[in-house]
Amino acid sequence: MRFIYSLIRFVPDPARGEFVNVGAIVGSELSSEWQLRQVSNPARARALDDERSLDVVWAFCNRVGTDIDRFDESLYSLFDPEVELSEDWLENLHTQHRNIVQLSPPTPMVANSADEALDRLFSQMILDPTRHRSSTVTKHGVLAAMRRAYGSCGLGKNRGFVERARLSTSDHSIPVDFAVVNGEALQLVQTWSFQSVDQQALAQQVRSWGWVVHRTRNQGGRLDANGVEGCEVDPDVAIVAVYVPPATDGSSGAYRGALDVFKETEIEHRSIDQVKDVAEEARRLLAEASA
Repeated sequence: MRFIYSLIRFVPDPARGEFVNVGAIVGSELSSEWQLRQVSNPARARALDDERSLDVVWAFCNRVGTDIDRFDESLYSLFDPEVELSEDWLENLHTQHRNIVQLSPPTPMVANSADEALDRLFSQMILDPTRHRSSTVTKHGVLAAMRRAYGSCGLGKNRGFVERARLSTSDHSIPVDFAVVNGEALQLVQTWSFQSVDQQALAQQVRSWGWVVHRTRNQGGRLDANGVEGCEVDPDVAIVAVYVPPATDGSSGAYRGALDVFKETEIEHRSIDQVKDVAEEARRLLAEASA
């Protein structure tokens, strides 16, 4: 998967040009995954900090980290993110910070996840011990897989499908990760990872989402997204949940509860290795609607 990264540099005297890498920002527009990691032991940075200006670096990391946290939270929210993170966003950070805090030019790299990308950057470019990271597949991984599948079938963002849509009934709204539209909604796709640490919160999110789907099945609904306003949603619209199963077995309470919700609300559910089938179905629906 394509990621882009910038190293965060502490430059105590920009005129002298001496610096030390104290962290990194990595992200992928494909997976909507963005992370910042800073050194756990800043001894080398402190050794250069004659003017006691290192706190400026940590304040910068805190601001960017907060933006990333809010962007990540927006994946589960009905509201658009306060800051839209993208490669342009990272390029602007690089351009704007030329003093004590500097960022290396955004550079592409290939990795399976942001954690893997950061592990490699820290092992090769930043002197700092890093703790072992698990191979958990997050929601970001499912988003990326679905985007790749749509792309392989000739669909693109705002060219066959839209993202971050809102499905509304007469009294409730829920977020929808992907919506295939052609005058009306043809396919709605929501992604889940049942490898989430907070199983209780995940179970509640699935139940809330399922309730609005239930209302949609009874009365239809409305879809709103960037470039799509008030699109009609038929009660029989194709609704698909694409998910990563629990890491160990199928005994996860959130997972079992979700399967019940999917069955009760007639939500088709496919595992992450079946995303191509979901995208092929979207292509078929678009072809039929255009005929």
